[in-house]
Amino acid sequence: MTTIEFLSHLKEAQPEKWAKLRGYHKKLLKEKGFIIHRGTVGGENFVVIATMSTTNRKTGNMIQVWILLENIRPTEAVNSGLDASTVCKGCKFASKNGCYVQVGQAPFQIWKSFKSGLYRELTPANYQYAFGGRSVRFGAYGNPSLLPISKIKAIAKISDGWTGYFHDWKDMHPSTRKAYGQYLMVSTETNDSRKLAEKLKLRYFHVSPIKPKETIECLSETKGLTCEKCKLCSGLTKKNKPSIWINPHGATKTRAEIVALN
Repeated sequence: MTTIEFLSHLKEAQPEKWAKLRGYHKKLLKEKGFIIHRGTVGGENFVVIATMSTTNRKTGNMIQVWILLENIRPTEAVNSGLDASTVCKGCKFASKNGCYVQVGQAPFQIWKSFKSGLYRELTPANYQYAFGGRSVRFGAYGNPSLLPISKIKAIAKISDGWTGYFHDWKDMHPSTRKAYGQYLMVSTETNDSRKLAEKLKLRYFHVSPIKPKETIECLSETKGLTCEKCKLCSGLTKKNKPSIWINPHGATKTRAEIVALN
């Protein structure tokens, strides 16, 4: 019996209990965000937070999933290079090498909100009340592969589509890489990483000044589509679709171009 079927049955059998649960789930819908996972990477504790709204015009109003170190400010992690061995492991743009994310802005504000206790824990049993019918962006910052594949599957199943990219794919066991690659794009920057992704038959998102002929340009650039409308960046669930390319962009564009071409 699904949760919805259970609540429907409860409404008739135990109306008082149903009213209490209904009130709880209505309250969930008003939350600004949730903690959906905690773990350890590179000897540091991390937290995965889903925020329920965004002003990001490129993505559209998708739920945003952030992977942050619990006890270290995002700015400190980037300045020290700790991001490259933890939440951003595998990304050549980490540690001030071309990442377009301004960690002193949204990631830092979300981290501060987390530290102040704003976000409550959300269990998989209640995912449908937060993610049901919504589009989800896995990895607004950090590697969504730090979220267990079982949780990604559960969220994807009840969502209205998703996007996601992971950087640590080259270091994974083949079966693990395949599991995440089913739902997420592997992130590539250099020509060698792109060729490896093609050899492994994985869909990739390539950030480089040079467009590979096998790819199409991100539709936010060519068609003005939001990620919420497009949703091509959802791994091998779109197995008949080409991989995606985008030019480096943002304040660190020049640095990203140098890294991508080396």
